[in-house]
Formats: sequence, structure tokens, C-alpha cells
Amino acid sequence: MTESLSKLFPDWHAWGSFWGTLDFGRESQAVWIAGFVVLFLAASWLARRDARALHPIWKIWLWGLRVAVLGALLLIALAPQQRKSQIEPEHSRVVILVDTSASMSRQDKDLVASGGAAPAGAVPSRAALVGTLLSQSPLLGTLRKTHEVSVETFDSQVVRQQVLRKLEPPPAASARGAKSAPRPTGATEPAKPIDWAEILRPRGVETRLGEALLAVIREQAGETLSGVVVITDGGNNAGVDPLSAAELAVAGKVRLIPVGVGSTKKPVTLQLAEIQAPTHVHINDGFTINAFVTGQGLARQPIIVELLSKAEQDEGDPVVIQSRDEQLSEDGVPISVAFDYIPTDAGRRIFRVRVRPVNKIADLADDHVQDDVAIEVIDRKTKVLLVAGGPMRDYQLVRNLLHRDPTIDVDVLLQTGVPGISQDSDKVIFQFPETREELFTYDAIVAFDPDWKKIRGESEKAFDQLSEWVFSQAGGLMLVAAEVNTTPLAMASDAVKQEMAKLLELYPVILDPHRPIDDDDFQQPWPVDFTRDGIEAGFLQLTENAATSAAAWKEFPGVYRCFPTDGAKAGATVYARFADPRSGGRDQPILLASQYFGAGRVLYLGSGELWRLRSLEEDYYDRLWIKMLREIGQGRLLRGTNRGVLLLEKSQYPLGATIQVRTRLLDPQFKEYQAEKVTLEIYDPTGKPMTPPLVLLADKTRPGHFGGAFVAALPGTYKLELPIPESNEQLKGSVSVRLPNLEFDHPEQNEQLLRSLARPETGGAYVKLEDAATQVPLLLPDCTTVTSGGPTMTILSCEGSASSCAPEAVRSCVSMR
Repeated sequence: MTESLSKLFPDWHAWGSFWGTLDFGRESQAVWIAGFVVLFLAASWLARRDARALHPIWKIWLWGLRVAVLGALLLIALAPQQRKSQIEPEHSRVVILVDTSASMSRQDKDLVASGGAAPAGAVPSRAALVGTLLSQSPLLGTLRKTHEVSVETFDSQVVRQQVLRKLEPPPAASARGAKSAPRPTGATEPAKPIDWAEILRPRGVETRLGEALLAVIREQAGETLSGVVVITDGGNNAGVDPLSAAELAVAGKVRLIPVGVGSTKKPVTLQLAEIQAPTHVHINDGFTINAFVTGQGLARQPIIVELLSKAEQDEGDPVVIQSRDEQLSEDGVPISVAFDYIPTDAGRRIFRVRVRPVNKIADLADDHVQDDVAIEVIDRKTKVLLVAGGPMRDYQLVRNLLHRDPTIDVDVLLQTGVPGISQDSDKVIFQFPETREELFTYDAIVAFDPDWKKIRGESEKAFDQLSEWVFSQAGGLMLVAAEVNTTPLAMASDAVKQEMAKLLELYPVILDPHRPIDDDDFQQPWPVDFTRDGIEAGFLQLTENAATSAAAWKEFPGVYRCFPTDGAKAGATVYARFADPRSGGRDQPILLASQYFGAGRVLYLGSGELWRLRSLEEDYYDRLWIKMLREIGQGRLLRGTNRGVLLLEKSQYPLGATIQVRTRLLDPQFKEYQAEKVTLEIYDPTGKPMTPPLVLLADKTRPGHFGGAFVAALPGTYKLELPIPESNEQLKGSVSVRLPNLEFDHPEQNEQLLRSLARPETGGAYVKLEDAATQVPLLLPDCTTVTSGGPTMTILSCEGSASSCAPEAVRSCVSMR
């Protein structure tokens, strides 16, 4: 029978298979077919009766039309569908997560020593060893024969770098059994070789290992994930505990395979943790450089700390100018070493602090450590304006002091003076500067209880211009309060205070209008009660040494009067209070406070009796006033010009940080400079200019303001130079980039943590870097899954009424699984 069917219908097997793949969209197909048979017989009988008188051909034609319509209706009613079986493989996946924090730049010399030989040149860093594993070992090639490999990096966040498709042999090779190179499935290979050195470059200032694992597990977990290979030294120093990620991996059945990088031996280190130094100083003004030194495995070891210096433009190395014999404290506890220096030459100088052990230590990686700071020595006179409501004693003493100082130009405005009076000053003026050009020439203004109403009466713009001078021109303002003119200001009506609003916002304290000032309350002096900020403020030290300065302040009897205040404003720093016990607690009047106001600074002194300090020693008084003026005028000193200011968030940054740079520029008429962009020249620690220069783009919401950013890729000092448009002047600045201690406090590999991440219940295991190429592929099984099902071909479908049927012969729809 089968042979007979084969002879009559050669493809009957194929037709049989085809009919076997058909499904029908209607139930009770027999009922529908029976109905069709009845209709067929009825149509045949009607056709025979209607075509009785016609030619036989027309009879057949009419009968065929009716049968065709009935067949089409039956086809629509049954809705037959052909099933097609399709195999859809989902490839097994592996994620390789690589640490790119700063600790991966460390060179483990002890591993090279134990290994036998170092490569020609230098000891490779941890990152370089990982790069060798990925680029030169068979690890990736072996994994890609079975898995799709995703390479991601992490430090403070996770970044996906490469997705490498699974390799498959060419179809021709598999058919003939010939050997040929495998080819990637899905996407093609990258057009150019992968730059592993750039991808793995250590740049992060912290290691968030736990957060990185959590992010990868949550994103990648699934049936086809074979495992996560995390290549790191285990130095988690920020974020969540990595063990919580390990628990999530167990719950999600995710295999973690930690690959340990670096030496597990705790290194013997000598570290120069920090150097504290000013960025700008005046010529012949003494300053202090503080170095903080710490060690590991060197407890109680004697060391030599040296200070070296040279002019920046000089060739050769700096020369030793001071040296200290010190002893390290316990492991990890820093010691402070101070160097006092008085500059005698103007210009930019490089100061180097060098630390070395007295005795040679075999395990110490380096025989010395050193770091540089650059300090600009300024030989520019500070221009100061003294404004006094009357010839109070502090005003007279400060005027004479500044007039004698060769580094200061002083102008005076004595409001009670008349034309022709003699004042020890460079210039006597009789009216507060009326124009912005006149006001902006001053670096600092000291106001000894002036009559502010008189100043406002002379010019309604005076307070607006004074506020702008401090805020945008980095001016330094010192406000000395006394009873004569500050009392009316504190007790003024709301309407007057509204007129004085620009002035009152400059005060870092709230003047108290309700506390009465009675002469009977000031019959004895009260000592200066310093806060912690005041004790640590260098400009309040009466001597070069902090201990002797504290002793001198303790010997000082104090002052009799202090203007009453109602607290400090938000953001203000209180340095000292009036220690009258009758106004104890938080209600003690503030004697000394300051606040930053935009680019400038305001210092408040609540008493005009600092002249009493001369009873101890005149040098104390002179030093204090000069230091306070230098402190408030520092903003102008850093600018170098009154047509712009270079604004940096801070002077020190960790390696790899993004440094934001902002500037505000004025045109020759001191109006906001209008341009789309300006160019900032940046010189890296090696002295090479950054190419291309950094472009600072205009801030559309703030005319005259420009901003940009660059990445601190090298440790050391970066110099910034911005030419002032339509001028020969330049804005100059510098930032110091330091290796982050967070990454190097414990640089050894945390093998214990990495082993705890590899849970046996998920098949994880700890692997050493040198064994990774051979062991890691063996730990990652093929998790490829195959899905049956796929597209279904509908011969004809009709949903709803017959009028909605599409007259199509074939319609496709996709069903997943």
C-alpha cells in the first residue's frame, strides 16, 4: 500500500507531515464539515436545477463558483494554522569585573623578588598584570568558545567596557571537519584592537567593591549567567559590605569567582601624608609649612625630615634649607613637622619636603619619600583704605603701623576731619569712593565704627558698590564695632534697615538692638574666650609658635567693652567671645567672627580696644593687625588683577578627580565681559601644557562667568593661566593633586575577603591571578539554554464578523515560546 501511494504521489510523506502540523481555530470540526457537506449537496442540486437549459460548460462553471465560495467559507470558519518548530539558543554569559581604583597602580616588588625576575624596565603595576591576562593569555579566547563575555570596570561606579560575542566555527569548517579560525556570533568584532591599557587605567579614588557586585548581580542574574569573575585586590574602602553582595549571589544562584591581584603581605611604608602650606605669601612675611609623616611597620624608627627649596625658573634640584630629626609614632599615626620660612625674593618658589629613615631598612620599598608644593611670593603692595567715624585709638595706631610698612599703601578717610589736616598716610580722602573704578583699586577696607548714614547720604550707590566689591572683586572688609555709630545702626527702624540692607548683610553677626549699654557694666577687663576655630586660626597667633601664642593670649587681661550681638549668621565662623560671666552661655557677645561673602571675606571685631594688647608687647599688636589684614586681603592677592577672578572649589584634589574651574571676567570699563568662551592654559606637574587648552564656556544665566573642568591624571601641582581679554594681565592659579590615602592606607591584597565571596554552594572559588587563565574557564559551566517554539503561520484568520476578514492568503504572527 505504501509503495503504491509512493508511485502515485511521490511527495505524499511531505503532504502527510504538512497536514500533521495543522491546527484549527474552531472546535467541533466534524460539525462544520458535516454542515459543509449538506450545503455542498444543496448547492449541487440548485446548480443542476438552475442550469438545466445551459451548455454543460456553463453548468460546470456555475457549480464550481458555488463550491469555491462554500470552500472559502469553510476555510475561514475552521481557521487552520501551521505549527513550525524553531530552536532558539540563548548563549551562556560571563561577566568579568575589573578593579580600576588607584590601588591598582601599585607595584608589588616582593612578588617580583619571589618570582625570580622582573621584566625589562620597571616592575609592572597590578593594572598592567591584569591587562596582560586579558590581552596576552588564552583566558578570553577560551571563555568565548563557550560564553558571551562582558568586560566591566569599577571603582566608585560600574562601567561596561566591552561585550565580546561567543565564537563559533564557520559552517563550512564544521561540514568538512576542517580546522579554521572561529568567528563571533551576532555582532562583528571591533574594527580596531581593544586598548586594554586605557580601559584598565587606575583612576578611581575609592573602591566600592560591594556596590559594584550588587549592581552586576541585579542586572545580569539569570539562567544563562554562568558566573561573575571579579579581578581585584579586595581593597573595599567605601559603600556597602561586599559580604552582603555575596549573600545576594547565593540567593540568586550567581557564581562569584574572585581573582586576587597583588601581594598579601602588609608592606613596610614611609608616607608623607600631607603638606599644609599657603599658596601665596608676601615678601618678607614669615609663614609655616607643616608636613605630616606616617609609617607602617616602622614604629619608633628615627627619621630625617628635610625642607628643600628653589626658584621655579632655576635649573637643577632644590637645595636643603632646613632639616629635622624626628621619630615616627605608632603604625598609622602621623607626626607633624613644622618649618618656618621668611621669603626674601619675589616669584614662584618650589618647596620640597623629603623624608628618609636614619637606618637602612631592607623591606622599605623606597629609601625616601618626597612631595612638592609651589608658593607664590608676592612683591605687590597691599592697598588699604581706613575709614573712621572719629580718631579712636585703634584707628590711629593702625594708621601709623600701616604707613610705616613698606608693603602697604594706606589711604585714610576720617569723617570728622577737615581739609588741611595731617594724617600719616599715602593719601587723605574726604569722601567714600563714589565710582566702582575708585573703590575697586583697594584690596582691603577697615571700617572703624564709621557713620554709615553719612556715607549713604553722599552716594546712594555706596552700599551696592561695597557689596559688589566684596562679593565679586574678592575685597576684604573689616568691621570694627563701637557704641558711637554702630548703636544707631543696630537700633534703626525697619525702614532705615531696609535702606541699609546691603550693608547689614555684610556683617557676619546679628547686632543686638535691645541689650542696653551701660557704662557701669564696663568697669573691669574680661579675657578673650577663644573658640576651637579661634585657637586653630593662624592669623590670630601673636608669635610664630602656637604654644607661646596661647600663653601670651592667656596673659592678656582682655578688653572692657564688646558690642552686644544676638548670635552669628549662618555660615559665619566665630573665633572669640567676650568672656563677661554676666552674659554667659550662647548670649555672650561675639568679639571676633568672619564670613565668606562671594569671592571676598568680612571680618568683624566687636571691640575697639585691641590697643590694650600693647601693654604686653607692641610686637603682638603689630603682628596681629598685619596678619588680620593679610587674611582678609588674601582673596585679592590670589586674583592678581581687579578685572577677573579665578575660582577653584579647593586647592588640593585626589588623583583622578575632576577639577571644576570657574572664572569671572570684566571688560576695561569694569562691566561683565561678553563672549561665548575663553581659553585656559593648564600646565601639568611635568611642565607640559595640556593640549588642547581647556575651553571655559560662558554661563548663559550669569553674564561674565565662564566654567569648565579637567581631570587630574598626574600627581603634583597643576598651574593655571588665563589671559585677561584686552589686557596684558593674566589670572593665575594652581592646584595640588595628591595620591588618595584611602587607596594606599592598606594596599595589600585582602585575600580573606575575596575567599569569603566565593561560596561553595554556588560553585564559586578563589583564584590567584597567575592561575586565572587555566582555572577560571574550568569553573564556569556552559549555561546555554534552548527554547522550542517560535513563529506560527496562519493560513487564514478572521476575528469578529465576516466583514472584518482580510482577503490575504497568508498572515504571520510571532509568539514567544
